[in-house]
Formats: sequence, structure tokens, C-alpha cells
Amino acid sequence: MNDLIDKIVKDTKIGGDRRRKDKIPERTSSILSLSRAIKIPHKSIIAEIKPKSPKEGDLIGNRDVLALASDYEEGGTTAISVLTSPYFGGAVENVSIVKERAGIPVLYKDFVVDEYQVWEGFGYGADAILLIEGISPVEKLLDVVEDSGLEAVVECHSVGEIEEAVNAGGELIGINNRNLRTFAVDLETTARLSEYVPEDTILISESGVKTPADASYLFECGADALLIGTALMRSENPKEFIKACLT
Repeated sequence: MNDLIDKIVKDTKIGGDRRRKDKIPERTSSILSLSRAIKIPHKSIIAEIKPKSPKEGDLIGNRDVLALASDYEEGGTTAISVLTSPYFGGAVENVSIVKERAGIPVLYKDFVVDEYQVWEGFGYGADAILLIEGISPVEKLLDVVEDSGLEAVVECHSVGEIEEAVNAGGELIGINNRNLRTFAVDLETTARLSEYVPEDTILISESGVKTPADASYLFECGADALLIGTALMRSENPKEFIKACLT
């Protein structure tokens, strides 16, 4: 694994242990089904709030989380992904901020390494949790996610990881076009791996969309939804960018 990823995972564990001393808020919002939301339209976008990148620096500028979430929803996104890792300028409180205003599912996205983070996501209002094969103890945490009433997107990077995720009960499979060891992005990853995702399983292609043409290509490769972060954060008009990707 990349040294940076190793450091992020290590610090995530330390941060989780530290937050255990704090009381998780009592959830007051209803749970919205991410899988149901994705199945409704022919194409779906999961628009990500990603305040910064460890490699590319600040992405949010003088905008705020609520303004972005509003633009995303008005643009027609199916769900909003909220990065909570400090390495990406995130905070778990952003999940509740978005959830209070959004009428669509909210995905808690972090390097989830233990069940505390699942319950944290639940308490702050998330509707779904991202798990990562090779980093998260997926089989164990899928049971916890089910107990919480949420859904899990299981991110995969190889045929073997897809098989493990499906065998563990994963029903929403994410294929990350970014190699976590090199950070290189290749849209052909989705093209190559999509055939290994069962037809009755939701396929989400993650990372690498820079243009509406990229989005069109990934949908043609069989993706049911696309998770888009950096391109939206860089866009001068994310609302129109989402619309263009759905055209």
C-alpha cells in the first residue's frame, strides 16, 4: 500500500480511538436507501464534497458545504458523498450539515477501519457507508452496517476483491479507477472489471471523471452510478457539470 495511504489509515485508527470518548449524536433523521435511489433513473451521479486533496491542495476555496450540496442536488445528483477524513479537509459534522438540508441519500466516506465509524456515520445522519477492500474488515463491517439499517458501498480494485465483496454480501460494488498504490487513474479499470460484477449488483465507478465524455464512457461500460469528486470541486458550475454528465 502507498505510504500516504498507510499513514492515513494509521491516523484514522488513532482518531477513531480518540473520538470514542465523545458521545455519538442520537440520529433524528430517517434513512434513505442509496440502492433504491440509484435504481430509479437510467444514470446516477454520486457527487462528492471533497474540500481538499492531499496531492492537489485546497479544492473548496471560499465556498461552503451547504452551498455545494445545494448545487449538487439542483444539478440532479442521486446522492451526495461527504468525505470526513481530515486529510481531505473533511469532518464528520459535515455529514449532519448536508443531511439536514438534502432530500437525497448521503454517503459517509472515509477509510473505515472499525465498527465505531459505522455507528458514528449512523448517528450523524449518513444513509450509507463506504468500505474499502484491502483496508476495511469488510465481512465483519457488512454485518454492522446491516444491523444499523444503513447500506454499504464496497470499494474494490481487482477481480479478487470483487469476488470477496460479493461473497461477503456486498450489494453495491464500487470500482475505483484510482490505483491506491500509485494514485494513477485509468478509466479502463471499470471497463476491465465491470464484467465480474453480477448483473443483480449495483456497480458504481469511482474516480477519474474529468469530462462528460468520461462519464458517458463509464456508463457505456456498465456503471449504474458514477462517484465524482475532484472534477465537481474544480468546476465553476457543478450544477451544469452534473447535468452534462447525465445527458
